[in-house]
Amino acid sequence: MAPASLKRVLSTDRDVSPPPAKRRVAATTTSSVVSNFFKPASQKEPDKVTFQTLHGTLFTARHHKAFDVDRPKPLKIAAFDFDDTLVTTKSGSKFARGADDWGWWHATVPARLKQLNDDGFAIVIVSNQAAVSLRTDAKTPKDGMRSVNNLKGKVAAVMSALDLPISMYAGTEHDIFRKPRTGMWEQILKDYGLTDHGDIDHQSCVFVGDAAGREGDKSAGLKKDHSCCDRDFAANVGISFYTPEEYFLGEEIKPFVRSFDPAPYVDVDVEAAPTVFSKNHDVELVLFCGSPGAGKSTFYWKHMQPFGYERVNQDTLKSRDKCMKFATEYVEEGKPVAIDNTNADIETRASWVSLARKLKVPIRLVHFTAPTKLCEHNNVVRALAGESVGWE
Repeated sequence: MAPASLKRVLSTDRDVSPPPAKRRVAATTTSSVVSNFFKPASQKEPDKVTFQTLHGTLFTARHHKAFDVDRPKPLKIAAFDFDDTLVTTKSGSKFARGADDWGWWHATVPARLKQLNDDGFAIVIVSNQAAVSLRTDAKTPKDGMRSVNNLKGKVAAVMSALDLPISMYAGTEHDIFRKPRTGMWEQILKDYGLTDHGDIDHQSCVFVGDAAGREGDKSAGLKKDHSCCDRDFAANVGISFYTPEEYFLGEEIKPFVRSFDPAPYVDVDVEAAPTVFSKNHDVELVLFCGSPGAGKSTFYWKHMQPFGYERVNQDTLKSRDKCMKFATEYVEEGKPVAIDNTNADIETRASWVSLARKLKVPIRLVHFTAPTKLCEHNNVVRALAGESVGWE
């Protein structure tokens, strides 16, 4: 006879319900997906849209047939901004809330793009996407990855819906790839195997974007554009520009304003101008005064260095004391000196006048009067190190 304690255990075991049956989960993987997975790489169906990061900051997306189309040269390119030009948010928010928060900017967009493709145009998307981070060392990598994934999801959906041989380029930083700078255009030419001379039909090429510098009209309910970078991008690469309203809806051109137009300063015939500088004394101090980017250093190298002037520059020497030390040494060696600094305040200029008196040499000033916007533009071009001049 079993002990009482064992009977209690057996009784308890009998009272426990049997484990529930395992729940069957419906498979979501289709037979075609499984079949494609086990195919050799050479037989697999290609992804319809592929993504790549170039130069660390340039996001690219391509329909798998983007480079397969044999288009005659000179090539016609139809370029479009992305947000608020081809697509807009379904939610009405300024920025998409997710990969599926998009709809066509207008119902005519898909048909118009298809017609362009049929007419032999290469269609490219050129977009500024500063909200997207491609940096692996970002402080919030999860947020950065979320922004990239959202963009990938939206772009893949748009390209799949169009099913046209389109490429997309998106600048994610404030560098040469950000419109209105021409880095994305230059990358497009490289990827399509083109040069900017002879391979492109500039007269037929177009760029369509919503950042057009339009002033807006509150009485008519028209918002002011956030910038003029799309219109300026088209000007920089030398192709025609349209707003979405003009291109897709046939509306008239609205008034617009550029914050800065460099055209008057480009291709100026400097050689036709009278002599701008002459050497008045064998030994002297010539003090520059002007904003950064006003052309001071260019002036020195072009007009003063040939006369034998030594250059003293605080960006190089790091302090005013060192500048004065070197200037003194040059004068004592019998050499004329150009003080290539901003020298913007009275106190700084007074210190140089005092030094000239101490050294008993003449001093004169060259005042650079370039407009503020031109100086800002030149500073950006200089910071980008050797990039071509255009609208900034």
